[in-house]
Amino acid sequence: MIPAIKAEFRKLFTVRSTYITALLAFGLMVFFAFYVEGYKAAATVNDPHKLMGEVTSAVGVVSILATITVLLLMAHEYRYNTIMYTLTASNSRTKILLAKIIAASTFAIGFTLLAGVLSPLLAYLGIQAKGLTLVPQEFYYWDLLWRCLFYGWGFAMFGLLLATLARNQVAAIAALFVLPSTIEPLLGLLLKKNAIYLPIGSLSSVMEHNQISYVRAALVFSGYLVVGWIVAWLLFIRRDAN
Repeated sequence: MIPAIKAEFRKLFTVRSTYITALLAFGLMVFFAFYVEGYKAAATVNDPHKLMGEVTSAVGVVSILATITVLLLMAHEYRYNTIMYTLTASNSRTKILLAKIIAASTFAIGFTLLAGVLSPLLAYLGIQAKGLTLVPQEFYYWDLLWRCLFYGWGFAMFGLLLATLARNQVAAIAALFVLPSTIEPLLGLLLKKNAIYLPIGSLSSVMEHNQISYVRAALVFSGYLVVGWIVAWLLFIRRDAN
């Protein structure tokens, strides 16, 4: 199992897409956190929740890039047909899938944590560079920590799930953007208030104050993940790699 996990980490950190998304995420944080929300945000320095808002905003954006990275961890193998080598290198497809989930989870959590630390720090530095003084800040550390990490991890697992089910890079990326932006809003017109119980709706409720509690929203999304991954696991161990 350990060799399989190490192999997945090597794949993750030996492709250009990982570093491209990391640099893009850092660039976005410098621009929005340091410049827009820090250096240019003179009107918001009196907000006691400003830095806490910077954390949630950064995690919401950076999670998309982290999700694309872990999605490609699976999708690249089907695109270039290297999945055949991965499957023949192990005596268990379950171990392969579990190794990918562990590597993707570790990366997503680390990426989210880094964004959550850097974003408020950059905003604070931007405010200081402007010569302004930020009012004392209120920070609900533990509540913010688990919600941000769950959101970042959950979104990444959703993306990896799509790649595992679709086995096609273009289809998985398209589904990642179409489902939250088109499919769920259309279903929301039918479900009305119950739309918050849809997959991305429930995940978003972990970060945003909505009609359900953060914990309940996390449990609802976890239910979708469990069912989805059971289906993905059954298909992965039974289908051909081609």
